[in-house]
Amino acid sequence: MSKIKSAKQLTFTYFSVVAFAIITIHFTVFETTVENLEHFTAQYRMDQIAQGIDPDTLTRDIVPLNAFTTAYVGFDNIPESLTVTPDLPLNVATEIYKRGLAQATDFFIMKVNIEHQGILKDVYIVNSDPIFELSEDKAMKSQTNQLLLSFGLLILSLLVVLRISERLTSPLSSLVQQLREKSKGDVSPLSLPETGKTVELVTLTDSINTYQAQISEMLERERAFNRFASHELRTPLMVMQGSLTLLEHSNDPDFVAKQRVRMLNAVEAMQEYVETLLSLTRDSHDEVEPWELTKAEIEKLAEHFTTLLEGNKVIVEVIEEKAPTLVVSRKLVGILIGNLIKNAFTYTTEGNVTITLTEDGVQVADSGIGLQSSGQVPKGYGLGLVIANEIARKHDWQVSLNDNEAGGCTAEVSGFLRTTSLP
Repeated sequence: MSKIKSAKQLTFTYFSVVAFAIITIHFTVFETTVENLEHFTAQYRMDQIAQGIDPDTLTRDIVPLNAFTTAYVGFDNIPESLTVTPDLPLNVATEIYKRGLAQATDFFIMKVNIEHQGILKDVYIVNSDPIFELSEDKAMKSQTNQLLLSFGLLILSLLVVLRISERLTSPLSSLVQQLREKSKGDVSPLSLPETGKTVELVTLTDSINTYQAQISEMLERERAFNRFASHELRTPLMVMQGSLTLLEHSNDPDFVAKQRVRMLNAVEAMQEYVETLLSLTRDSHDEVEPWELTKAEIEKLAEHFTTLLEGNKVIVEVIEEKAPTLVVSRKLVGILIGNLIKNAFTYTTEGNVTITLTEDGVQVADSGIGLQSSGQVPKGYGLGLVIANEIARKHDWQVSLNDNEAGGCTAEVSGFLRTTSLP
């Protein structure tokens, strides 16, 4: 597997490739321009010279035209020191080589046809003007100086780019380092240095911190859930164990029947908790027929917990403003509201417990000891409230606990309207 490069290395590499490409293109364009200019000038000059040749001078094999130009009549009269092929194109200036040299010289040759005394003769015009090479040499020297200057600027630019990339990537490196140094289970928020921050990095950091906070909240909820679940499930087992121990020492039918009822109640309580826990862990999407949560349903739920009010002067009232229509499991709703009712009955010794049905939820208000005076907090209500919160969270509802004017607590589940859309 190839080594993954850092952001700074990638920035340096990309900038270097682009910079060298620009210098190469610039140098190539300059060289091509000089060559084209040289050929254009030679072509124009030799065209003018060819037009001025006097046909009567072509009786000689070699005709000097000026200080830098000579005309050779016939291919055989061209000096052997020049490398010329017989198939030269007509009226085209061509740069030629001297024999033994691997590079082009300042010689240009152009083949033309001139008629003399009715005979069409091949005339080879050779031009050797050193001004071309001198100009080209000077231009190349100037270009070399510019090239050296460009390389100097390139190195300086690379240093600047390295500094900029280091400044831009240092917050990201800091973020990576913090993640590496985190111990197992550490979900503390990440931070970025004040310098070099960008919108993208701040957004990324905030997203990671939000995700970690959600994980932390989930872990804390799971710990509380397990803690309360172990306590609530252990209680029925202890009841059954105690009843079995007592049965070993008594054969009284009434006593045996009483212990049997205790064990049946404990088994039912444990079965209810187990079924509830299993339903919360399943990701069920079974279709449920719409049904109404009526006053009769609430009164039936409250009857299960009336034993908690024995010996207490408590009046239970159910008010139905509007029966909500639900398309979720009837049993889960019963467990959720039942736990709220159970908590209200448990912490109320006298006064009232009022259960109000609305289109959007259920409210259970009691005149008991309340949250603040009893030191109770939502998580202190045991597995009942934990289960209620889990059921509500699963269906995007909200469960809230607040002290009320009567000195007690008002427990409310709301959000039923989100799940009342009928097919």
